[in-house]
Amino acid sequence: MGRPDGRAARRGGGLTITTQLRARDLGLPMPAAALPFSPWVDMEVTGESYRTNRDRDPFFLAESVHQFAGIFLGGADPRDPLANPLYADLTGLAPTYIQVGEHETLVDDAHRLAAHARAAGVEVRLDVFPEMLHTFQMAAGRASEADDAISRMAAWLRPKLKL
Repeated sequence: MGRPDGRAARRGGGLTITTQLRARDLGLPMPAAALPFSPWVDMEVTGESYRTNRDRDPFFLAESVHQFAGIFLGGADPRDPLANPLYADLTGLAPTYIQVGEHETLVDDAHRLAAHARAAGVEVRLDVFPEMLHTFQMAAGRASEADDAISRMAAWLRPKLKL
């Protein structure tokens, strides 16, 4: 996915939304579903959880995320819909299941993305996992919370894929 200045960039959960926006706008087939984990979508870093979870989240302090956003944007507008899906028309996007940890500074990004997608008519499920941090699902097989998250994801996804 190219940034507004043409250089490539990736940002995990947010990219699942941006990729769909480009595919939709180019008339390409849409996925059956999207599964963003802990999506970072707010390039303006305005979520209240940057303050409320500051002492809980060792990964994403607001100051660091501002720096990441500056690097990602390369001088482009932080409200560009392809950089910040909170300003995009999300109509026609695939059913979306968002998982996020309660103690993440990105938890407000997940809530805001879910609300914005629902307002555009997108089927959305949002699960906030108590006391979890960014991409805790990577501990699958070693942490019951991660195993639970993966099980929920699979159960939600199976009917979308007609499995």
